[in-house]
Amino acid sequence: MRVRTTVAAALGIAGLAAAGGLTAMAYAYAWQVVRRASRPERPSRILDVHRFSDGGGTVRIERYVEAAREGRFGLWFDDDRGYLRVGEVVAEDRGSVTRRIDLVESGEPVVGMSCRLTGSYWRDPAAAGLPHVDVAVPTELGPMPAWFIPSAACEEDERWGDTVILVHGWRSNRLEPLRAVPAIRAAGWSSLVVTYRNDVGAPDAPDGKYHLGATEWRDVEAAIRLAIARGARRIVLAGWSMGGGTVLQTLLRSGLAERVERVFLDSPALDWAAILRSYVRLANYPLPIAPMAEGILKGATTSKLVGLGEPIPMRELAVQHFHRLIRHPVLLVQGDDDPTTPVSVARRFAAKRRDLVEYHEFPGAGHIRAWNADQPRYDAILTDWLARDPR
Repeated sequence: MRVRTTVAAALGIAGLAAAGGLTAMAYAYAWQVVRRASRPERPSRILDVHRFSDGGGTVRIERYVEAAREGRFGLWFDDDRGYLRVGEVVAEDRGSVTRRIDLVESGEPVVGMSCRLTGSYWRDPAAAGLPHVDVAVPTELGPMPAWFIPSAACEEDERWGDTVILVHGWRSNRLEPLRAVPAIRAAGWSSLVVTYRNDVGAPDAPDGKYHLGATEWRDVEAAIRLAIARGARRIVLAGWSMGGGTVLQTLLRSGLAERVERVFLDSPALDWAAILRSYVRLANYPLPIAPMAEGILKGATTSKLVGLGEPIPMRELAVQHFHRLIRHPVLLVQGDDDPTTPVSVARRFAAKRRDLVEYHEFPGAGHIRAWNADQPRYDAILTDWLARDPR
């Protein structure tokens, strides 16, 4: 009996230790989800570079999950001081991927430098050949920087006219949605590419943390208000990743939602519980960490322990909530190889609201990589949709 009691006590202590370890991991994970963007990871290294006289060439980098995706990308190197555009994969093996260099925009790539691929092909509007004006969006936290990129018609008129407001995703920046602007401009629309709280150059949130769209929507509402003041007749909201969820929150919460005509979503954060599970799997964390972290973020007391000034209403960031309440026409694009925002959620959202959602899936495309995988198709879909009369 004494042996059994001792074993049971030992097992109980081990169980408590394991439970305590899981709890600590869940808090660390929850904190990681809401903390503001820091220095981006550089998961690869330049192994070889060949430059051609015409400015092109090839670059070989260490293989990682994103390195071999088909399409056009940007490559940051030298602690993000250097930037080049890369195209198709020309060779690959178990440890490396060689891609075509389309253009070296800044710096000189050198063997041994750390690097990272980005879906943001152009590093500013000028690089994309787009005219733009720097504007400030007045918000409750102070002015937030934005790019206004006028349509050809708007260049001759001070009024903004038909305007798409573009909202980037989690820990990203204005470069992310920039790749969609040429297609928007081809349809005769202007673009307002915005920032929101906690972005570089924008005011911090009161608690300095992301709220996964539950507070960031107010900054999108402020952008709508500015567009109306500048003479915008028709307004479309467009969101990438968390920006997509933020756009939907705007439609459900803002008194200006009726001024929005339609919505474009690229790999949107439609269900944060599913996204938390995806990141847990990618990090090889124990699976219970995801629901535990969700509970921490929405708890009145536990949310404060990860620095949140108020709990995040996770139930309102779920696909069931969105498809039940949405009233605006939606164009939704999604890659079927998205490792973080599950394609199954996008399919379910589109199936539930066939009356409002036009859905296009991109084979082999990762998270917000549909444009990179097939730019002609992506641009044609977006331009055609904007050019149609929605009535």
